[in-house]
Amino acid sequence: MSTAIVGLIGVILGSILAGLKDWLVHVFKRRSDGRYAAVMTIAVLEEYLQKCVAVVADDGTCEGRPAGRTDQGEEYLAPQAKKPEPPIYPADVDWRSISFKLMYKILSLPNAARETDRYIAASAEHSFPPDYDEFFAARQEGYAHLGLQAFGLIEGLREEFRLPATNSKFWDWGWSAEKFFQEKLDELQKHRRNDVIADKKVAADSGRE
Repeated sequence: MSTAIVGLIGVILGSILAGLKDWLVHVFKRRSDGRYAAVMTIAVLEEYLQKCVAVVADDGTCEGRPAGRTDQGEEYLAPQAKKPEPPIYPADVDWRSISFKLMYKILSLPNAARETDRYIAASAEHSFPPDYDEFFAARQEGYAHLGLQAFGLIEGLREEFRLPATNSKFWDWGWSAEKFFQEKLDELQKHRRNDVIADKKVAADSGRE
């Protein structure tokens, strides 16, 4: 084999190895940036999720009694948990290091939160004391959905970057935020169906009179 051919092969191999090195550096950096982005985003989402839990658990009572009281002594249900602001993510997160589908869902959550707040505000306009049924139902339903979205995003980030779960606190006793949100949605749906049945029965009884 001539010296020229050997030299050409050496140049080609050198180029391939240099390209492979650059590609590996890019892959490892992207993976490192992605894990950082995932950890920082999960921290924000977990805090938001816990605030959603507080809103969904809020039924307007305090120590078993309606939390509100007028000057005349009349009791009414009043929210005790402050609704959370839409999640704000760290400015230094490189979103390109996360899969596009997951990135889109994460960045869409703040808009979903704002839309939910508008829905709750609209429902409050048709809600009346002392129970404010429409308001509390919209509030609990809206934040149960938001909580489930946050939970799904956290699990998606952990799976994509193989991160360990952090909910290993000794006082959890197997409690699941996902189950809590879903049970509340099922409960609200059941109440809605019962209300429809009751309204139909009232209408039918009125028609027979």
